Amino acid sequence: MGQELQAIIRDEIADAGGVIPFVRFMELALYHPGYGYYMTDKPKVGKQGDFYTSPSVHPVFAETVADAVVDMLDHCSFERPVLVEAGAGPGSLLAAMLEEIRQKAPQWFELLQVVLIETSEYHRDLQRSALASFDGEKRWYPSVEAAAKHEAVTGVILSNEWFDALPVHLLDKQQHGWREVGVAWDPIGGRFVERYLPELTSMAEVYLSEKQPDLPNGARIEANPLAREVVEALSRMLVKGYVITIDYGDTDEGLYHPSRRDGTVMCYYRHRAHDNPLIHVGEQDITAHVNYSDLIRWGEAAGLLPVTLTSQEQFLLGSGILEKLMDHMDRDPFTSPAMRRNRAIQQLVSPGGMGGVFRVLVQRKDLSESIPLRFLAQRGSLPFEPNS
Repeated sequence: MGQELQAIIRDEIADAGGVIPFVRFMELALYHPGYGYYMTDKPKVGKQGDFYTSPSVHPVFAETVADAVVDMLDHCSFERPVLVEAGAGPGSLLAAMLEEIRQKAPQWFELLQVVLIETSEYHRDLQRSALASFDGEKRWYPSVEAAAKHEAVTGVILSNEWFDALPVHLLDKQQHGWREVGVAWDPIGGRFVERYLPELTSMAEVYLSEKQPDLPNGARIEANPLAREVVEALSRMLVKGYVITIDYGDTDEGLYHPSRRDGTVMCYYRHRAHDNPLIHVGEQDITAHVNYSDLIRWGEAAGLLPVTLTSQEQFLLGSGILEKLMDHMDRDPFTSPAMRRNRAIQQLVSPGGMGGVFRVLVQRKDLSESIPLRFLAQRGSLPFEPNS
């Protein structure tokens, strides 16, 4: 399938005069209807895939996120709560969350409706299987824009490692201004290569007109105007409730640090991480760190007010993950469920690993009072003043 997609991209490059924006290349590599990475019928997550996610480490992650959602539902007392997951992948996170809600808060479980936003038919099939035992109402949409046209949600919208897979513009700071990175085909080397576009795309121009990062020449950043459209659609869909975003990322301060002068694009192929998105086309994941400063700014403009931005470590600790540690007398780490669970908790909250790499942004809409959630009391929130 990689050869077929490569030929499709080469033809588009030729039709465009020799170069296409990197954002278009990334879109085709990940989301081409027939051959894009996320659209193909092969595992992406876990041992048989290309990478691990927090939900794939152990169901205790889903249980803890579900506990936070129950706190939100208890606080707001929604009459007909809706739980939305965007980019649910195989559906394992949502399935485990629903089971935790069923056990911990059956009064909410009986009322709960589920909405899934998923582009890939392959993943929609996996989600249907994962949620087969949930008898409540379930609805699927291929995009957040489609969901926003039909849904008026009171409840919680969740995404885990979804924003980082949205196609991005690559922008390089040069002596005479910003240049946008494109992709061309090198027929001699038989490979895709970087080339600058003759001029900035309109979306990149708008992005840079709204913020001018003070960076030295030679620095590269990612711009994700598509994320703005997603945030605005999420706000249109949400009448009242919360948005929880869990993902790789940082604020402007972290993303524009000298240590990241080459940008944050990363690729995952058979559990090997590297920084070349122009190889293994259609066969590897391509990601870029989420700019949480942008998500907060765009969210506030759309009516989503920030509650907290913190590390996954602090979010999970505040949501009670340490209460899920299990006492045991087991000695064999390979057969002991308690030992596996406890190791997973350590992995999920490790500040040098998943606990520190991932950020959690919680936003609210039409909730004027302060939010008495346990995780808000934790140290480690990243710098901004929550609205009360």
